[in-house]
Amino acid sequence: NEIFDSTFSDKKSLISYLTDKQPKILAVYTNLMTKLNVLDVIEQAKVLSPGIKIILGGPDVTYNTRDYLDNGADFIVIGEGENTIHELVDAILSNKDDFTAINGIAYLDEGEEVKTKPRIKVREVDELPIPNRDGIDISKYLKAWKDFHGESALNVSTQRGCPYTCKWCSTAVYGQSYRRRSVEKVVMDLNEINDKYNPDTIWFV
Repeated sequence: NEIFDSTFSDKKSLISYLTDKQPKILAVYTNLMTKLNVLDVIEQAKVLSPGIKIILGGPDVTYNTRDYLDNGADFIVIGEGENTIHELVDAILSNKDDFTAINGIAYLDEGEEVKTKPRIKVREVDELPIPNRDGIDISKYLKAWKDFHGESALNVSTQRGCPYTCKWCSTAVYGQSYRRRSVEKVVMDLNEINDKYNPDTIWFV
């Protein structure tokens, strides 16, 4: 897979990137703030490559699956996405036409919305790899923090989920759950950040 990081880019560059790469699958992280841009990208991507499959994930899609499907998304990943998208991409690339066995997705079948069984959450979050920070240009983030806040910073998450009950960011993806990473895994993450990027500060999220 390849990552297009839109944080320090623009829509024109993304469309140019898609035109050049012609990917079979485009997976997009979506939240309430990015919804209109995501819908525009879906529309343009379908024109550029009519056969492309669009997969959406993130907090906003969980409660608005039909809206996104009606506006061009092919699949919605509901909840935690790592294992779901792995199975889904394998199925798409194998040209399968039955997705009912893949838990944690929504899609349209002859105009009717299909929601499969909920995905069981990753019980041991230490099984997940350390994030692939090399997939994007971290130096731009370090510079932005330095320019605007006087110190460079990178973030580290020490858990999945949240102990509280609001319906905002975490609950839509992780449900009512709270699973902590081990101290050893977090320290491994911190050491890698220190060795590779050496930020002035760490932001625990």
